[in-house]
Amino acid sequence: MQLLDKNSREKNISISGQAYYQNLCMRAVNQSIGRAIRHINDFAAIILADVRYSTDPKVWDHLPVWLRGKDRPPRKMLLEGNIAGLKSFFARHNVPQNKDTREVI
Repeated sequence: MQLLDKNSREKNISISGQAYYQNLCMRAVNQSIGRAIRHINDFAAIILADVRYSTDPKVWDHLPVWLRGKDRPPRKMLLEGNIAGLKSFFARHNVPQNKDTREVI
Protein backbone atom coordinates (compact mmCIF):
# COMPACT_ATOMS: atom_id res chain seq x y z
CA MET A 1 0.00 0.00 0.00
CA GLN A 2 2.83 2.38 0.82
CA LEU A 3 4.48 1.73 -2.53
CA LEU A 4 1.27 2.54 -4.40
CA ASP A 5 0.81 5.69 -2.32
CA LYS A 6 4.40 6.75 -3.04
CA ASN A 7 4.08 6.05 -6.78
CA SER A 8 0.75 7.84 -6.82
CA ARG A 9 2.37 10.99 -5.47
CA GLU A 10 5.76 10.84 -7.19
CA LYS A 11 4.98 9.30 -10.58
CA ASN A 12 1.45 10.62 -10.94
CA ILE A 13 -0.03 7.12 -11.06
CA SER A 14 -3.77 7.42 -10.74
CA ILE A 15 -4.51 4.84 -8.02
CA SER A 16 -3.53 5.10 -4.38
CA GLY A 17 -2.95 2.14 -2.10
CA GLN A 18 -6.26 2.78 -0.34
CA ALA A 19 -8.17 2.84 -3.63
CA TYR A 20 -6.39 -0.31 -4.84
CA TYR A 21 -7.31 -2.32 -1.75
CA GLN A 22 -10.87 -1.01 -1.77
CA ASN A 23 -11.21 -2.12 -5.40
CA LEU A 24 -9.88 -5.59 -4.53
CA CYS A 25 -12.30 -5.94 -1.63
CA MET A 26 -15.31 -4.72 -3.58
CA ARG A 27 -14.47 -7.06 -6.46
CA ALA A 28 -14.62 -9.98 -4.01
CA VAL A 29 -17.95 -8.71 -2.61
CA ASN A 30 -19.40 -8.36 -6.12
CA GLN A 31 -18.19 -11.85 -7.09
CA SER A 32 -19.90 -13.27 -4.00
CA ILE A 33 -23.11 -11.46 -4.87
CA GLY A 34 -22.94 -12.79 -8.43
CA ARG A 35 -22.35 -16.35 -7.27
CA ALA A 36 -25.46 -16.26 -5.10
CA ILE A 37 -27.73 -15.60 -8.07
CA ARG A 38 -27.19 -17.62 -11.24
CA HIS A 39 -30.53 -17.71 -13.07
CA ILE A 40 -34.14 -16.60 -12.86
CA ASN A 41 -35.21 -19.48 -10.60
CA ASP A 42 -32.49 -18.86 -8.01
CA PHE A 43 -33.41 -17.32 -4.69
CA ALA A 44 -30.72 -15.96 -2.42
CA ALA A 45 -30.43 -13.46 0.37
CA ILE A 46 -27.52 -11.06 0.30
CA ILE A 47 -27.03 -9.35 3.64
CA LEU A 48 -24.37 -6.66 3.70
CA ALA A 49 -24.09 -6.22 7.46
CA ASP A 50 -21.03 -3.95 7.62
CA VAL A 51 -22.04 -0.38 8.44
CA ARG A 52 -19.89 0.93 5.57
CA TYR A 53 -22.40 -0.37 3.02
CA SER A 54 -24.94 2.14 4.29
CA THR A 55 -22.69 5.01 5.33
CA ASP A 56 -19.78 5.23 2.88
CA PRO A 57 -20.73 6.46 -0.60
CA LYS A 58 -17.43 5.12 -2.01
CA VAL A 59 -18.36 1.61 -0.90
CA TRP A 60 -22.00 2.00 -1.98
CA ASP A 61 -20.95 3.21 -5.45
CA HIS A 62 -18.91 0.02 -6.00
CA LEU A 63 -21.96 -2.23 -5.60
CA PRO A 64 -23.73 -3.37 -8.78
CA VAL A 65 -26.26 -0.86 -10.10
CA TRP A 66 -29.02 -3.49 -10.22
CA LEU A 67 -28.54 -4.04 -6.48
CA ARG A 68 -28.32 -0.45 -5.28
CA GLY A 69 -30.56 1.20 -7.86
CA LYS A 70 -30.24 4.93 -8.33
CA ASP A 71 -30.66 5.74 -4.65
CA ARG A 72 -27.99 6.89 -2.29
CA PRO A 73 -27.07 4.61 0.61
CA PRO A 74 -29.91 4.18 3.10
CA ARG A 75 -29.33 6.10 6.30
CA LYS A 76 -30.52 3.34 8.57
CA MET A 77 -31.02 -0.32 7.93
CA LEU A 78 -32.67 -2.51 10.54
CA LEU A 79 -31.67 -6.13 10.34
CA GLU A 80 -34.79 -7.30 12.18
CA GLY A 81 -37.11 -5.79 9.57
CA ASN A 82 -35.06 -7.21 6.75
CA ILE A 83 -35.10 -10.71 8.25
CA ALA A 84 -38.90 -10.55 8.53
CA GLY A 85 -39.05 -9.42 4.91
CA LEU A 86 -36.79 -12.29 3.86
CA LYS A 87 -38.97 -14.86 5.63
CA SER A 88 -42.03 -13.41 3.93
CA PHE A 89 -40.34 -13.42 0.52
CA PHE A 90 -39.20 -17.03 0.78
CA ALA A 91 -42.63 -18.11 2.06
CA ARG A 92 -44.33 -16.47 -0.95
CA HIS A 93 -41.96 -18.28 -3.30
CA ASN A 94 -42.48 -21.67 -1.63
CA VAL A 95 -38.86 -22.17 -0.65
CA PRO A 96 -38.63 -25.34 1.47
CA GLN A 97 -38.14 -24.83 5.21
CA ASN A 98 -36.73 -27.10 7.86
CA LYS A 99 -39.83 -28.21 9.84
CA ASP A 100 -37.91 -28.52 13.13
CA THR A 101 -36.39 -25.03 13.19
CA ARG A 102 -38.50 -23.17 10.63
CA GLU A 103 -35.30 -21.99 9.01
CA VAL A 104 -34.95 -21.78 5.27
CA ILE A 105 -32.78 -24.62 4.03
